[in-house]
Amino acid sequence: MHNANKPEPSELPSTARLLKSTAIALATALVILVTVVLPAEYGVDPTRVGSVLGLTEMGRIKMQLAEEAAADEIEAETTIPAVPTEAV
Repeated sequence: MHNANKPEPSELPSTARLLKSTAIALATALVILVTVVLPAEYGVDPTRVGSVLGLTEMGRIKMQLAEEAAADEIEAETTIPAVPTEAV
């Protein structure tokens, strides 16, 4: 690391350019969240783009399977397993 060349201050991006890049990245992340992640993961489609892409149905199926798994887990916890009796 001692041989690393330090960049000149003129080569570094300005604060305004860094803020602009950050804002663009944040806006892009929000668009991806609303149009792809929410429909695919949770079945929530505020823009209707997920329906066009087929992601909303995938999310609804995923949520239904999660609810069924939770119900099965609760049922398994509440039922008492039968204790095998030994033959005398």
